[in-house]
Amino acid sequence: MVLRGLCMEVRFVVLRFQPIAAMNHGSLFSGIGGFDLAAEQAGFTNIFHVEIDALNREHLHLAFPNAHSYADIRQFDGTPYRGTIDIISGGFPCQDISPSKAPRGGKAQGIKGPKSGLWSEYARVVREVRPAIVCFENSAMLLRRGLEYVLCDLSQLGYDTEWRCFYAAQFGYDHFRPRIYGLAYARGHRWHHLIENGGILQEIPAGGPPRQARVTMPAQRIDRRSDFGRLRMDDGFPAELDKAKIFSYGNAIVVDIARVIFSYLKNEL
Repeated sequence: MVLRGLCMEVRFVVLRFQPIAAMNHGSLFSGIGGFDLAAEQAGFTNIFHVEIDALNREHLHLAFPNAHSYADIRQFDGTPYRGTIDIISGGFPCQDISPSKAPRGGKAQGIKGPKSGLWSEYARVVREVRPAIVCFENSAMLLRRGLEYVLCDLSQLGYDTEWRCFYAAQFGYDHFRPRIYGLAYARGHRWHHLIENGGILQEIPAGGPPRQARVTMPAQRIDRRSDFGRLRMDDGFPAELDKAKIFSYGNAIVVDIARVIFSYLKNEL
């Protein structure tokens, strides 16, 4: 059990599974399909995705036409998929957890906020589907603003969890983007030995937190009269779609991180 002291009257649940020929994946809060793409690249079959944004769902349909598509997680019933899904993944909303999303002059509400509180729907779907493994992602501030609730919920559902913070820069990107990734293993399942052996997230060779190098660039004086042809003014985003796309990119995961995690899981079979 994980974090025994944080859970009162926890009932231990042992989940039993039938062997599954194909490795199946379903995603929640799917966005533009970062976890889905990583799962596909690692050799999993995408069975369903749940995403409320219509533009993102259109992209998901084009990228994964054979997967079932659902809009609102609050209306999604996972019971038809019980026993058929190996991994459920998803980055539940971070608006109430991330310091960058906190209201101006206010304080982030944490996992009990109206957005990030949708974790409870994530947990409900896990209870209905009962996958062998749950993979979640969120802001690194989840460590201070609600990770204990996630661990407690998963423990009550019969899962033991490992977690680790990864930076995009550790995988070759030119920005930090620290994110926490968690893997929860169902007790009684053939993959539960991974948690008993210390988990796999600690085995991923990502090194320590990166350090940002100082960069200096020589400044060149600009004369508005002589350089008029080179000067351009920012007039905002182009109409409609560009702004929505950039917003979606900003909420996306780093696919390389998820692909490495899924590949490690696949190699353990």
